Amino acid sequence: MNFRVSNQFTEMPALIGVNEFVDETRDDYNSPTTSTFVSRMSQCRHTISTLEETLEYDRDGLSKMRKAIKAIHNSGNSHTDNEMYFSRILERLGDNSINRDHEPEIGAAFVKFAVVTKELSALMKTLMQNINNIVMFPLDSLLKGDLRGVRGELKRPFDKACKDYDTKYAKIEKEKKQQAKEAGLIRSEVTPAEIAEDMEKERRLFQLQMCEYLIKINEVKTKKSIELLQHLVEYYHAQTNYFHDGLKTIEHFGDYVANLSAKLQQVRQKQDEERRKLNELRQLLRSAPGLEKEVSGHTPERGAGYSLHQLQGDKGAGVSRSGHLLKKSEGKMRRVWQKRKCCVQPEGFLDIFHADETKTPTRVNLLTCQIKMVADDKRSFDLVSYNRTYHFQAEDEADQRAWLSVLVNCKEGALYRAFNNEGGRALGSSSLLDLQQAIISYIQKLPSNDRCCDCNSTNDATWLCTNFGIVICIECSGVHRDLGVHISRVQSLTLDHVGTSQLLLARYMTNQVFNEIMEATLNASNKPNPSSTMEERCEFIRAKYVEKKYASRSRANEKDLLNELEHAVNNKSLSSLLQVFAEGVDLSAPLPSSDCGETALHLAIKREMGSSLHLVDFLIQNMPTSSLDKRTDNVNGGGSNTALHLCAIHDKPECMKLLLRSGADFTIRNGIDKTPLEIAQEKGHKTCEDLLMSVSLKQKTPFENVNIEWNLTHDEGSTDFSDDETVIEDRVR
Repeated sequence: MNFRVSNQFTEMPALIGVNEFVDETRDDYNSPTTSTFVSRMSQCRHTISTLEETLEYDRDGLSKMRKAIKAIHNSGNSHTDNEMYFSRILERLGDNSINRDHEPEIGAAFVKFAVVTKELSALMKTLMQNINNIVMFPLDSLLKGDLRGVRGELKRPFDKACKDYDTKYAKIEKEKKQQAKEAGLIRSEVTPAEIAEDMEKERRLFQLQMCEYLIKINEVKTKKSIELLQHLVEYYHAQTNYFHDGLKTIEHFGDYVANLSAKLQQVRQKQDEERRKLNELRQLLRSAPGLEKEVSGHTPERGAGYSLHQLQGDKGAGVSRSGHLLKKSEGKMRRVWQKRKCCVQPEGFLDIFHADETKTPTRVNLLTCQIKMVADDKRSFDLVSYNRTYHFQAEDEADQRAWLSVLVNCKEGALYRAFNNEGGRALGSSSLLDLQQAIISYIQKLPSNDRCCDCNSTNDATWLCTNFGIVICIECSGVHRDLGVHISRVQSLTLDHVGTSQLLLARYMTNQVFNEIMEATLNASNKPNPSSTMEERCEFIRAKYVEKKYASRSRANEKDLLNELEHAVNNKSLSSLLQVFAEGVDLSAPLPSSDCGETALHLAIKREMGSSLHLVDFLIQNMPTSSLDKRTDNVNGGGSNTALHLCAIHDKPECMKLLLRSGADFTIRNGIDKTPLEIAQEKGHKTCEDLLMSVSLKQKTPFENVNIEWNLTHDEGSTDFSDDETVIEDRVR
């Protein structure tokens, strides 16, 4: 046998089994001079290489499984929250029917449906707790424990043992050949028996590391197969109990529903008789002389909301592209397609050339644009700026996808540089300033934002109340400043440097929406006007913002208000959140459905997925600063976390910026004695880690701007008017 290691492992040996390895290792241990060890080394290495590939497949599959279970858990909890809210509404309807409408049978039916809905919701909540505790927790522990780390990490000790063995073997082989040469002999091979004793330590270490590796693999195999399946069996039984208990609830309710149907027919007959009498009376009254028919007004529906979901580009397409596109001109006389050279610059701009390409091209800043596809034409796409819309058409679908990908990638890069000041400070500052001005321009064009929210004055209505997102005039801004920052925080849109994080609420709130809630019961004659005195303004503004005197109030108690607060956060409704705030709800109080003392801020941070950051901002700015560091209860080892801890755990850097901007304490330790920074480092959430490092260095700039999809379009019919009407090529769509 040729004992050269370099020649031993060129072939593909068969895999070695655990029992085979154990038996051969015992034989080698009892007979150290055996010659089979070297040939088995190749099998061991090949076996471990194969097992590593298997581990990688397992890690990928289990990660996807965890994502699926997490999605089920989140959607189930959302369903539970909505069912609980539904049951509370039914209960309120029932109470109203009993106490006000004096219809005990109708009221009792509503209450009965509320009870059944609540019971079914409780069963669903228990099922979601079971899937989290029975399946999610052990799966998460496996991925973060035995399968944590990069590929090849488990076999590093084995690789080192192999390397030590090869090195020692080569050294001994060289020494043996040198000794033979000095004795006047020529040897091309060295038999295993000759060096077995000298290699015993390295051989034993190799076998030990192989054994350790197989033990770890065995443990992983047990957890990912037998134990995981046992957990799934437990969850199956939990599901069985859920359906069984739900069926019992519905069956018990079935008899009541059958009897209710008969009672409803009787109630309907009674109401039909009442309606018939009322109709007769109405006809009689209408026939009276001098009466005219009243026509009720119609309130127009509000426009549809804006989508915050931007296109995703193919990263492989890059960030620059040059070529020709058809651009639609919308002149006064005709609308034509014009062939124009277009060039996407990596710095974040799109250059649109004129018919005469020697002229300076029109430059569009992609940072302030949104890229949209055209539903009825797979070759076309729109570039929506804050003041106009560019219509483009590519050669074919593939060309359109390429242009879209490059534009989206270039915009993402510009956003990254703008918020991180990379690629040159001048460029980042310029792009960020363009974005800020575009947002301010958008805010000023929102309904009723052209005048003061408090007195309707148009005189210098350029002052922003950042914690409410409303625009006021210069006279009223002085009164707001006197209220104190715990009530109102005012900045100038023209004189101050306003970061995008301070414009966040104003992007979603308008003076009109704000006053619909905060001035719901106000008599228009009592509202200040542009000529009102400062004393009149001061009295009104204090009543409106401090006493919340003009907001409509329900008869809900504190628990009902907290339920409404939770529903507003779950449904991402800013107007509902403002309503409960106006009614005096305690924003820092624990939510009724939470079993760990979770507040609305904790819930909003966990639910924030890119489209509800403004709700987080509203809560942060309008709750006491001391409440920002309020911790949840340490239930089941949950950790008793502050809002900053949750940002670090769930990787919510934009929420973290808002908290740090408002002075949240980043040094607090949670129930397991960890700071937010330590959690971010442990979980590898780099952006959160950088933010926490910045605040520890007393840097404030990183918190001034948030990175979201702003979607600065008003859909006012703004169009792109071409620089000329020279038609290079027409194309009928």
